[in-house]
Amino acid sequence: MAPDQNSAPAIGAIIDPAVADTIVVLPLDVIDATHRLRKINEAYAQVIAANYAERGQRTPVEVVRVADRYRLVSGGHRYRAAEIARLNGLRCIITEADEAEQRLREIDENLIRYELTSLDRALFLAERKRIYEALHPETKHGTNQHTRGVANLATPSFSADIAEKTGFSERTVRRAVDLATSLSDEAIERLRDTPLASNQAALEALAKQPAERQIAALDLMTAEENPAKSVGDAFARLDGKVVRPAEEKHLSKAIDLWGRMGAKDRRAFLSFLYDADLPSGWGLACELRGDAVTRGPSWPVGEEA
Repeated sequence: MAPDQNSAPAIGAIIDPAVADTIVVLPLDVIDATHRLRKINEAYAQVIAANYAERGQRTPVEVVRVADRYRLVSGGHRYRAAEIARLNGLRCIITEADEAEQRLREIDENLIRYELTSLDRALFLAERKRIYEALHPETKHGTNQHTRGVANLATPSFSADIAEKTGFSERTVRRAVDLATSLSDEAIERLRDTPLASNQAALEALAKQPAERQIAALDLMTAEENPAKSVGDAFARLDGKVVRPAEEKHLSKAIDLWGRMGAKDRRAFLSFLYDADLPSGWGLACELRGDAVTRGPSWPVGEEA
């Protein structure tokens, strides 16, 4: 049985103002945890739930009151873990925040977490930029600075503000926002919970393409038969280019290099092969005579020449 959560006061629909910003216990069914920016990672929630089953919930979530219910501000995985662990209630801090502030708190909590994928981080940064510039329209790119008040001159741009808060460089912030705003909604949904969500280079390659090509590439990469091995491979197929296997490319390069070698380099290369560990079952017959190399046939060991 999960540890008792009743170390904090339980409250009903009526909130005493004195309770605000203190820890209380709320039933899960009065908390609205929908419309979150980040999808819940069930495996991560299971880990937290296991911890709850042993030690109980120590870190409260944040909620705001909406009519006779409450809306989750931060702590989506903790809420899901409480559901899994079947806790009687959830330790909460009831706070006051308008919708923009609620979103900012959710975003900021997640931005500092290491388990965010490249895709999640880009989406959070893009949403934070939208809210920040709505609150501070004078910071939008292209705003005429001559029309800004003196007080507003001290308001940093979004990229500068978030760089200071998170330690990201401004360039990293701008690239992430560009990535999130360039991927189509369908592509984002299909990328979630896949290895590609953590592959920054692959995400940027997709984002450079129109929405229809993003989806077509993802179709090729998730095909049941002969799926494309990479984003580059998928776009090459869409463009009708012949994509050679890596082994074939390596062989082609080796043959090309041999053709451009002089006699001295060829002799050195054959001498290297003579002493090298060749694939199992293969041998190379060479006779070295001064600067010359007399080569016999190569064949699988055990077969007749």
